Amino acid sequence: MAKKSNKSFYTLAQKVLQENKKPMHYMDITKEILKIKETKGKTPERTVMAVILRDKHNVFKSVGEGVFTLTSIIH
Repeated sequence: MAKKSNKSFYTLAQKVLQENKKPMHYMDITKEILKIKETKGKTPERTVMAVILRDKHNVFKSVGEGVFTLTSIIH
């Protein structure tokens, strides 16, 4: 089956974390994204890390080295 998501890495990272309902390392987030989105980039993990770190809406929260969760999940 072809990977056809047109959604951004930012949106897909949110979706992955929402579905997993637990903090995840950015490499694991990337692996999940690549199951549904095709990319020609050579370093998608760096792209995912960059969009998470540049988050201006405080959607993502760092909870460890390279580990993130959604701010909305934290109680």
